[in-house]
Amino acid sequence: MTTTSKPISQMMKESCADLHEQAEHGPIPARMVSGQMTREEFIAMIQQGVLWNRALDVAILEFRAKSPYLKALVDDAQLQGPYYDADLTHYGVKAAAEPSQGVAALCHDIEQADSLTLLGLHYVREGANNGDRYVAKKLRAAWGVEGDDGFRSLDPYGENQRPRWETFKTTLDAQPFSEEEKAKLVEAGRLMFNRIIAIHNDLASQLELASA
Repeated sequence: MTTTSKPISQMMKESCADLHEQAEHGPIPARMVSGQMTREEFIAMIQQGVLWNRALDVAILEFRAKSPYLKALVDDAQLQGPYYDADLTHYGVKAAAEPSQGVAALCHDIEQADSLTLLGLHYVREGANNGDRYVAKKLRAAWGVEGDDGFRSLDPYGENQRPRWETFKTTLDAQPFSEEEKAKLVEAGRLMFNRIIAIHNDLASQLELASA
């Protein structure tokens, strides 16, 4: 199979693998997976996360009606801002007053993006729910809590996570992307991973966590 004949979901996975690996092993993800992250640290994370998730939702909604790709792939349940809002409400806090440097950079990227770039950014966000669901379980166990409240931003779909992701990938692979469009999706995916790494590093600095 040549590179150009690969399904786009496979291309995205393979082309972003190095950054995906890096994103998973910073101090913030390490504290989450180990269950060491405190409620205060988690709240600080979602206070920033809601800013760029709302921005991405707004941009997707603006383009979706006129973009066959976004219309085919992104339903309302995939808009992540409301899940962050629910978590903020649960913890009795508001979104951060000012975005971190990494969040501001991502929001700028979103403002400048076309529909295909938005899809590439969203692909990474949607895929992150797979690992984040595991993280939510670790934090629930560490904090001794049960239920979905306070963790919707990590685990929006519950038991439907895996089938929703498989449907998303199947639908993605069925789209008639040109080779140029596939390359742009990969570029957007790599951009998203780099921004997420920067956002995590900002939070680690804010919390004065040692680098991994």
